[in-house]
Amino acid sequence: MSKISVIIPTFKRSDFIDRAIDSVLLQTYKDIEVIVVDDNGDSPQRQSTKNKLAKYEGDIRISYIQNERNLGGALARNVGIEAAVGDFVTFLDDDDVYLPDKLKVQYEEMVKNNWDMSFMDSQTYDSKNKLIDYTKHKIRKNPDYNELMVAHLMNHLTPTDTYMYKTEKIREIGGFDNVSSTQEFLLMLKSINAGLKIGYIPQSHVILYVHEGERISTSKKKVIDERTLLMIKKKYFGLLSKQQRNQVLCRHYSVVFYIEFRRKNYVSALWQAILAVYSSPRGAWQLFNEKKRMIM
Repeated sequence: MSKISVIIPTFKRSDFIDRAIDSVLLQTYKDIEVIVVDDNGDSPQRQSTKNKLAKYEGDIRISYIQNERNLGGALARNVGIEAAVGDFVTFLDDDDVYLPDKLKVQYEEMVKNNWDMSFMDSQTYDSKNKLIDYTKHKIRKNPDYNELMVAHLMNHLTPTDTYMYKTEKIREIGGFDNVSSTQEFLLMLKSINAGLKIGYIPQSHVILYVHEGERISTSKKKVIDERTLLMIKKKYFGLLSKQQRNQVLCRHYSVVFYIEFRRKNYVSALWQAILAVYSSPRGAWQLFNEKKRMIM
């Protein structure tokens, strides 16, 4: 057996951090280390987080790293990657949980297939513990470059919680890029372009949670980030059919529509909705039906 390092960056989520840690400690796969990267800096949340972690004092499976200042999620995860002693690394957001067999199933598939990286399905629940979304990817177990790239451009092979890497491989590609959003999309994109042997496990062993008031980012910066992401995707449009390109555009306009609608920029929201329907009427309707529980 190999050791698996689970990296949990935490920022302003001390209320949930012990739930995340406990879900790792209760894994059926036992050769683990948990690396908590406290990204709260010098703030009241630092002390609150330390108080929550006090109950794990003396547990040699847990490493606690305190960043001197807030680095952001991408760099905080990179701190954990550098500190990891396991042969494999995975990630868990501080308010999400692993189901008991997550590490066992993923590790066994990684070893059996000699994958450099793998990803899985995921479930999303609201604060009342009600299932509101299930992410299942339409891709083969051992996809080639083109299949991975098309699937990622169209539907995003995410979230980070479902990833597992050979530690040496994620270090070779430089870990996460220092960006405030789209971190997981860019990491997968980089992994595909690096030629890593990537596998897909069509099972869900991760639960993501959304909280009241956090169902979709509504900042102006989020709109800018989405437009930057579209520019990145357009570099690979040569791999897509016209219908697939229209679907990517539809997804982009739909996301920006919801952001602008939440920001009460109704004229802009209406324009984005028109562009989404124009790009792909069927795709716009499908996206609405799939995600409406997460935005309403």
